[in-house]
Amino acid sequence: MPRTKHFRLSITVAISILAMAITAGCRSTSNPDDTRYFGDHPGQEATNAAIGRADCRALGRAVEAQARARARIESEPSPPASHCLITGRGLHVSVYLDASTAARQRYFNRMTEQVQFYGTDPAKRPHAVAGVGDPGAYEQSASWIPALSTLYAVRGNRWLTVSYAAAGVPKAAREQRAAALARRAFRLTASSPAPRASASPARR
Repeated sequence: MPRTKHFRLSITVAISILAMAITAGCRSTSNPDDTRYFGDHPGQEATNAAIGRADCRALGRAVEAQARARARIESEPSPPASHCLITGRGLHVSVYLDASTAARQRYFNRMTEQVQFYGTDPAKRPHAVAGVGDPGAYEQSASWIPALSTLYAVRGNRWLTVSYAAAGVPKAAREQRAAALARRAFRLTASSPAPRASASPARR
């Protein structure tokens, strides 16, 4: 894709994310008598979705195949904030799953903040990644931030954060590897979405 076209797409995505977050925020405060947190609305409930130990081992094997090297894994499988850490020589990969109340909205809030503070910096601005998050206009449900070497993506009320650091691997390749891991993690965690009680949302 030509650089000019890619730049325009990134700006369009950034504006789209900002508009969606503002619209959702307005909805959540439109009724002054409604004191519920906006995440209490249908589809924003916390669930039991989690990166289990077996899921973490599967992700570890995927990273080993990408890096062509052995890696160590550490698993924290407890919902709604589970994670998998995969490390090796010159390798540090973390996969976090947020399935707590309003995770989806907080993803868009996070991307909005990134646009507001760093919209003119290509390295820190969210770049859309196709085929990872929920389908939609401009692929705004998955974003790669080059300066952080991190992919953020959301499907339903599951927010994945994949940080991918690998010595000697170009950022473009890290983005591709992080996207592949995110798609795999979404598949692995798709079978346990039962709602769970949540007194208050976890915040980032």
